[in-house]
Amino acid sequence: MIKCQKDLFALDSGVTYLNCAYKAPLLKEAEIDAIEAIKRERNPFKLKADNYFEISNNIRKEFSKIIGSHYNEIAILPSTSYGFANVFNNIKLSGKHALVVENEFPSGYFAVRKWCSINNKELLISKRENLTASEWNQKIIKSINSSTNLVMMSSIHWMNGTKFDLEQIGIKCKEVGAYFIVDGTQSVGATSINVKELNIDALICAGYKWLFGPYSMALGYFSEKFQNGNPIEESWMNRSNAKDFSNLTKYDISYKSMAGRYNVGQTTNFILSPIMLRGLIQINKWGISNIEEYCDKLAKDLIKKLKPLDITFESENYFKPHLFSLGLPDKINPLNLKNRLDKENIYISLRGSNIRVSLNIFNDDQDIERLISVIKKELI
Repeated sequence: MIKCQKDLFALDSGVTYLNCAYKAPLLKEAEIDAIEAIKRERNPFKLKADNYFEISNNIRKEFSKIIGSHYNEIAILPSTSYGFANVFNNIKLSGKHALVVENEFPSGYFAVRKWCSINNKELLISKRENLTASEWNQKIIKSINSSTNLVMMSSIHWMNGTKFDLEQIGIKCKEVGAYFIVDGTQSVGATSINVKELNIDALICAGYKWLFGPYSMALGYFSEKFQNGNPIEESWMNRSNAKDFSNLTKYDISYKSMAGRYNVGQTTNFILSPIMLRGLIQINKWGISNIEEYCDKLAKDLIKKLKPLDITFESENYFKPHLFSLGLPDKINPLNLKNRLDKENIYISLRGSNIRVSLNIFNDDQDIERLISVIKKELI
């Protein structure tokens, strides 16, 4: 098994950071890359035409390895909302409704809501209520029918980590002809997702969490359904003749092939792109299966020691070891626990009433023991 990788980061000593779902820490090598990128800004005359495209293509290639796609199906975006805007700008179906899950992340929810409003479609929200994770997943699958235009959902629930059965949902969407749109922000980079095997039509991911990239960069997968679509902006960089700087005013109307048309303008952010590329390279070097195995070991140790304290967890088949919530007994107030953890320099997130814990390759057994220790104090 891979060992703890904390030495590759510059996290403050004495801090237990169990909050990668909030924002990933910066890799030391990415920090060096960013500084070198800033230095290169001193002499713009050294920039060649290829410099505007090379690093972007490398980012697309590294990301495609993580999700099992072709690199030409990847677009570089500034945010998930930008990605969703491109997705929903290119969906025209004759069904009656779109489906989202309860408490979906706002960027996805508002994109679907706007699409429904423009196209006069009903927006259905699958609520969990008092259902188990298994029952909720079955409810979602049964809600998908011939009247469903699209299903938009996160790969796992961003507030508490509940796993969704993407495989069965994807199969059902394919059967009825519905688009399957997934926000992979809280999974991709920490757990295995293959867009082809899961029948995902579009996958949009923020870069600054599990991908170890910078804020203000995101990545998107666009299946063949979108290969001839209309992007939401008309960037010169997305034209087939973009590398020929001396002939840009010949106005080639042809877009780059496949998802390249959806790249954000000024695609190659010379400062942020090196950070994004370094994060992706490092993830591929570690290997997703190794990251999963490492987080699973830490999570199992935590569960073993907290269950006797009446702390509950999602059922095994719907539990993801990199992101999960703690089911607290009534005697523990979530906000009070969060405040106590903050004072002890232990960082997690409070989402709704969920104490959300997110583990990654930079965490170790000591981090787990510190969290357990504070929870025990709160129970006294």
